[in-house]
Amino acid sequence: MGGARRTATETAGDKAVLWRSADLRQEQHDKKRRLILVTAARIFTDLGFHKATIDHIAAALKVTKPTIYYYIDSKEDILFQITSQALADLDQALSEDNDTTLPAIERLERFCRIYGRIILTDFGICLAVVSDRSLSPDSRKKLRLLKKEFETRVRRIVDDGRKDGSILVDDARMFSFALFGAINWAPQWYSGSGPLSADEIISSILAIFRKAAAAGGVPRPLAGA
Repeated sequence: MGGARRTATETAGDKAVLWRSADLRQEQHDKKRRLILVTAARIFTDLGFHKATIDHIAAALKVTKPTIYYYIDSKEDILFQITSQALADLDQALSEDNDTTLPAIERLERFCRIYGRIILTDFGICLAVVSDRSLSPDSRKKLRLLKKEFETRVRRIVDDGRKDGSILVDDARMFSFALFGAINWAPQWYSGSGPLSADEIISSILAIFRKAAAAGGVPRPLAGA
């Protein structure tokens, strides 16, 4: 009765195919979700979060509105995912370049270059330009805690620099605030088609802070300067 009994090897082979198919489906899902987020980030930046709609995003991608809702829950959910992804990308990039044996001034430069590259991506620009006040209090609190981690990391580097003599500033907290403020303002005017690349813009900003870091002592240039 019925077909031939399947061997354990055949069954295992089928499961392997299903497993790979599931991986491919998940990969496609993640790619489509990220494309929605990138498109939304550009639209939120261009139109403003409150004027932008799910219809704008769907039209830009030439898909239906229900298709967008298959990947996200709401417009606020999109914004939270964009900003969270920007910080996740930053954390991953920093974790790949974390040589604590370097002088603090060199570690600060590396941090700023990586941070600058991320903040001038579509996700980063949206993070800097669109106010987190558009999020719910709960989401806003989570996002600000994530941001705080990076601010704390920079402040520790500056404190290390005050100890090893490579960063000569009186107030690590104010120096860190000023540095973040300068880099975070770049997305307000940055243009990918402009005369300066992201790296050139960050280098120009860092040149200003090199002078501040060396104030009161023998100038110690950043690596590669």
